[in-house]
Amino acid sequence: MLNLAKLPGLSRRAAHTLLYITEVKTFRIDTDKNGLILGEAEVIEVDCPTSNTLPVALAQMLEQTEKFGRRLWILYVRLNSFQLSLPAVQVEGVEDEVLEQALQFEYEALTDNSLSNNVLSYQLINSIDEMNNYWVNAIARETFDDLLALCKDAALKFGGLTHPGGFPGLLSSSDESSWLRLECWPGKAFAISKSPEQGFNLQIFPTETQGDWQREIDQWILETGSVDKSEALMNNQLEYLPATDENYRLTLDGALIFWMGQWAQLLVADDEATPIPLLAESGGLNKELVYRVGGGAAALLLCLSHALLLQYQTSDYQYQFEELSQADKELSAYRDSLQKNKTLLQDLTRQVKSIDGNIDVIPVAMNALKQRPAVLLKMLAEGSPEDLLAESINMQGNQVVVTGVSLKANLSNQLAQNLETALAELGWKVHPPTKTAMGLFDNGGPWSFAMQIEDLGLKGFIENKG
Repeated sequence: MLNLAKLPGLSRRAAHTLLYITEVKTFRIDTDKNGLILGEAEVIEVDCPTSNTLPVALAQMLEQTEKFGRRLWILYVRLNSFQLSLPAVQVEGVEDEVLEQALQFEYEALTDNSLSNNVLSYQLINSIDEMNNYWVNAIARETFDDLLALCKDAALKFGGLTHPGGFPGLLSSSDESSWLRLECWPGKAFAISKSPEQGFNLQIFPTETQGDWQREIDQWILETGSVDKSEALMNNQLEYLPATDENYRLTLDGALIFWMGQWAQLLVADDEATPIPLLAESGGLNKELVYRVGGGAAALLLCLSHALLLQYQTSDYQYQFEELSQADKELSAYRDSLQKNKTLLQDLTRQVKSIDGNIDVIPVAMNALKQRPAVLLKMLAEGSPEDLLAESINMQGNQVVVTGVSLKANLSNQLAQNLETALAELGWKVHPPTKTAMGLFDNGGPWSFAMQIEDLGLKGFIENKG
C-alpha cells in the first residue's frame, strides 16, 4: 500500500489544531482525531492585545505557518469571560433566547456596558441559595463573523473559542475525589473546585477592578473546605496565591504543552456535559429540532392509525345507531337539552356573583380611569432616573408608547420597574423597554428607548383590585 505520509508534499493533515493566543505570542499544537498531540509545539510570533484583533492575528498565522488541521480550536487570554447569577425561579423553564436576554440585562445592570452586539455562550455552573450561577463568554458579533469567514476561506471547520481559564479537570492526576485549582490570568483569576458533595464549582475574580480579590480567594478556599489535592496555574502573572500541593507555569519548559494537550482532548471529545461556555458556529441542523421532528413524525403516524380506527368505529356506530328506536333518539335529545339548561344556569349564576362582587369597585374604577393620564405624567416625572430623558408620549391603539434617551443602558429598565407597580393598579401593564445603542460614546451609548404601556381597560383595573 502506498504511504502518502512519506511522499514529499503529501504529508497527512492533522485532524485538529489548538491555538493558545496571548497578548504577545501564540502557541500551536496539532492533534489526531482523539486529541493526542502530533509532532512538536510551535511558537508563532503574532500578538493579539484585544479580542477585536483576533481576526487580524488569525489571518497572519494562516499566512506564516503550515496548514492548520481540519478543525480549529482557540484559547484566548483576553476573551471577555465573566460570571453572572440569576434567581432560579425567574429563569426556570424559559427559552434559551429569553435566558440570554436576562443575562444581557444583568450584565448591563452590573457594568453599565451593553452586550447587544455580542455573541454569547453560557454554561450553568450550579444553583446555590435559589440562585443560578452562569459562566459566560462573549465576543463582538462582527469579530466572531470575521473569524468564521477566515476559517471558511482556509477550508477549516471552526471548533470553538473559549477563555483558557477554568479547565474542568485536575491536572496532576485523575483519581482524586476532591480537588481545587487557582489560576491567574490577565485581568482575572479563576478558582475551580470539584467534590462529590458540591460537584463542579467555579468562581471568577476580576483582578484589575477588584482590589481585594486575593482576600476573596482566601475566603473561597475556606468555604470550599478540605480537599484531597490542590493546584495553582500561572501564565505570566506574578501574583500572591495561597500555598497549594502543585504549582504549574505555562512555559515551553514547564507545563504548557501538557496543559494544552489536556485542553485538546477535552475539546475534541465534544462532550455536551462538559461545563465550558464554548463560542462555536451554529450548526445547520439543530439537534433539538431533529428530535422534535422525529417525535412529530412518530406522533403523526400514531394519529393516522387512530384516525383509521376511529373511522371504522364511527361507521359501525352509525350502523348501530340507525337501528335504535325513535324513543331512544327522543330520550337522548331530552338529556342534551337538560344538560344545556344546566350549563346555562351555571353561567348565569357566575355572572350574577361577578356583578355583585364588583358593584362597589366599578364606580371607583371609572373615576380612576379618568385620572390616569395625569397620574402617568406624574409617575414619569417622579420615577425617571437621573441621566434619562423621556422625550415623547404617543398613543398607538390601546398602548401608550414612551420614548426617550438615557446615558446608561440599564436606566430605561429601571424606569420600567419604577412604574410597573403603580400603573398596574390603574389597569396598565408596563412592558420591558426596547433599546438601541446610538454609539456616540466609547461604551456604545447613549441609548434610545421605547417603552410600551398596555391599556387593559376597566377589566384590567377590576382584576387588579380583586
